[in-house]
Amino acid sequence: MTMNIRDSVLAQVEEKIAAGEALSGAIQAEADAQAALQEATAAVARARTHALRTGWTETELKKLGLVPNTTTARARKARGPKPAATPAVQNDDYS
Repeated sequence: MTMNIRDSVLAQVEEKIAAGEALSGAIQAEADAQAALQEATAAVARARTHALRTGWTETELKKLGLVPNTTTARARKARGPKPAATPAVQNDDYS
């Protein structure tokens, strides 16, 4: 019975190690993708600047669909307080 417990615990530890390694790999892949995105964004900015310096206008570039990517992550606005689930108590006293 001791071997079954040992095997069970070892299998769980191996599963945890594999999950940790997978997470580590995913984190590295994300960091690599973010670095590549930053590099590509900088390349676009350099190319746009070069195009404008060589005579293109923003209007011409926009007509060709070569507009800068202006979509950025925006902070969400906080919502106001939720309305009460029950209506406010009304006082019908006319005294």
